[in-house]
Amino acid sequence: HRRPNGELICAIYPSTRGFGYALFEGPHSLVDWGVKAVRSRQKNLASLRKVRELLAFYRPDVLVLEDYQGRGSRRAKRIHTLINLISAHAAEQRIPTASYSRSDLRASFRLTTKREIAEAIVREFPELEPRLPPVRKIWMSEDVRMNIFDAAALAFTFFDSQSRAKQAA
Repeated sequence: HRRPNGELICAIYPSTRGFGYALFEGPHSLVDWGVKAVRSRQKNLASLRKVRELLAFYRPDVLVLEDYQGRGSRRAKRIHTLINLISAHAAEQRIPTASYSRSDLRASFRLTTKREIAEAIVREFPELEPRLPPVRKIWMSEDVRMNIFDAAALAFTFFDSQSRAKQAA
């Protein structure tokens, strides 16, 4: 149930096992979040199908993705392809997109690690605390729940850049 004047922002963060997403109606209103797991040999096609379903259900005003070519981004070629497929689908649906690199996220939060950024997001949205994975040990793979925080960080960076643009105008 969307507010009449609320702009719905959907941020998606693809990963090796699916993608995390976060939906916002403005910088202080988290609407939904989660992880969509993909267990298929054709991960990009399965992920794209789930992204299409998510976008059709929520019909966001803006889609925010990672700029995998930007500074600080180190993504696999398959993820590059998936991000391009998601962007193409958004263009077909006339959903504007915004992209931010890892260095953009760090600058927006003024923090350096993914863990610090996730903890900052939890301070803003305590309802996400149960999703915050335990501190990662060097021998551990990244917890899939961290993708929620990566998506939320993309949305925060979008709101931060919008705020800076308004201040500059």
